Amino acid sequence: MPRIEVAFVLSFLIGLAFPSLGQQAIRPAQATKFLDAAKTVTASIQEKLFLEQSGLYAQSLEKREPEFMWGNGVMFSALVAAARHDPETYMPVMNRFFTAMDRYWDAKSKIPGYEPAPTSGNGNDKYYDDNQWMVIAFMEAYDLTQDEKFLNRADETLKFSLSGWDDQLGGGIWWHEQHKDGSKNTCANGPAAVGCLRVARARDTDANVKWAHKIAKWTTEHLQDRDGLFFDNQKVADGKIDKTKWTYNTALMIRAYLGLWRATGDTRMLAEAKRVGAASNAFVRQKTGAYRDGYKFTHLLVEADLEFYRATGDQTILARAKKNGEAAWAQWQASPPKEMIEQAGIARMLWLLADHETDVGREFWKKSDLVTTK
Repeated sequence: MPRIEVAFVLSFLIGLAFPSLGQQAIRPAQATKFLDAAKTVTASIQEKLFLEQSGLYAQSLEKREPEFMWGNGVMFSALVAAARHDPETYMPVMNRFFTAMDRYWDAKSKIPGYEPAPTSGNGNDKYYDDNQWMVIAFMEAYDLTQDEKFLNRADETLKFSLSGWDDQLGGGIWWHEQHKDGSKNTCANGPAAVGCLRVARARDTDANVKWAHKIAKWTTEHLQDRDGLFFDNQKVADGKIDKTKWTYNTALMIRAYLGLWRATGDTRMLAEAKRVGAASNAFVRQKTGAYRDGYKFTHLLVEADLEFYRATGDQTILARAKKNGEAAWAQWQASPPKEMIEQAGIARMLWLLADHETDVGREFWKKSDLVTTK
């Protein structure tokens, strides 16, 4: 049994016999350096969920079919982060996965993009948010490697994402290209704005910054609650708003505001990022100190917290992010999720936190947070 698992089991057994001592014994496992935790979780994913023959990942420990595109995006982002710290191991895996995902790329469509499942072309079932996650992840891979293949695919994928904008409801990007569910969602607009800002650092700067501003403005006007947090979606037919508040919706709008502040110097954007960041305490469970949603959502708010910390130096936001990482690591040790996307969310979260305790990570984000690269 691996050393770290032995330590956890011993802590658990001690806790059963001596509850107060058990609480003390568990804390070292939660406080383990995030880098070690990230390595452990990612290695386990590679062992148990990687499909060697195809270079893709299984949907879960039980469902061995290839993961859908949303989960692919989370896993690819985890691999990009892993490749920062262990390029010998994970750079080849990242590159192979990038190529393997071509099975989802619909090159036959008028505007190519990623289908949610492997396709032979002309699938017409694309989700705009699925594609936007890839734009952001590919730009991080480009920042890491300077390999043009990532920038080119990010640019192509962004073009598909922006094709989802129309004038109904005064603007906004649809959730689905065939208008499934009839809605325009925060999750299809927030990441589009962030994607525009990331691509703007390398290509079409003015046009992409203008797009980001337009998208963020529409989303703020249509889907932000008075407390600063964001609703899920608005139905186009009748304007009805689904008032569910997910962590990842608010997360991407924090990042959009921060990106617009960096790109334009508009301090109102920074002020709004601060307001929304503070409001995000509403997502914290008092019992655990961690965010309430699943890891496929909450890893994105932790990422927003860390970007906010780098921009402002706010130690309370950094502490909030770390608390989520500690809780996720403890949960994984006790009972790893069966779904690949949830495990990938934990891995991504831990690698991002590891960035802030290592020179490699700090140096990467110091450069990647810059407004422009060219």
